[in-house]
Amino acid sequence: MKDIQKIIRFDYLTAKPLGLPSFLVVAVMCFGLSLFFSPIICGYIIFGAMIFVIPLQGMADKNGFNKLYGILPVKRKNITRARFIYVFLIHFIAEITEIILALISINLKLYRILPNQDSEMLQMIKDSFEDNHLTFTVIVGMFAFFCFCFLYMEMMGQIFGRENEMKIITISIGVFVGLIAGFLWLSEHGIIPIFMLPSMPSSVSGKIILAVAINIISFLTSIIFGEITANKVSKREL
Repeated sequence: MKDIQKIIRFDYLTAKPLGLPSFLVVAVMCFGLSLFFSPIICGYIIFGAMIFVIPLQGMADKNGFNKLYGILPVKRKNITRARFIYVFLIHFIAEITEIILALISINLKLYRILPNQDSEMLQMIKDSFEDNHLTFTVIVGMFAFFCFCFLYMEMMGQIFGRENEMKIITISIGVFVGLIAGFLWLSEHGIIPIFMLPSMPSSVSGKIILAVAINIISFLTSIIFGEITANKVSKREL
């Protein structure tokens, strides 16, 4: 576990010079806008957190970190596992940040100081502040979606090579879209029953339980993807 913690810290310090300023800029901008226009805007802070992940492999290749990993007294599998947990943690921290800032925005309701309070636009803004259900659905939903996407991309990139990453992702998206289209076609023609996605619970306790469950599933996904990748990579290097 200590090995994994060291590698996570190393990855963070590697991405920090580029990632932290970008994250802070995006967070401040989104929070500022959310105070006056909609707490949902806090959900876009996760795009700033992606800078902690996206350039990491390129920076590692450019600076020869892969060779450094090879001489560190750390098991190769733990290096791979750490990267997946790191990806989860970055998205998790972004999600928590979004929730905290959204709650501040909802409670302050600074839209009340804007002019033309009777306008249609202000009414829409007011509705967005009152619809907490949608705000937290967007935040948790975007966390789950992007966390899974980045974990999947990391797995594909490490197993099949970064040069084939975009090709694999394109094929994966095509397969996914094809499956969804086929499922919808079968549903429309009554061949299979229509499946309705469950909505987020209306109660606060229900929202918390569901959000915790989604985070646990995302964490377990990072563990599973990390283990699969670690085994594949270690076999390839034998």
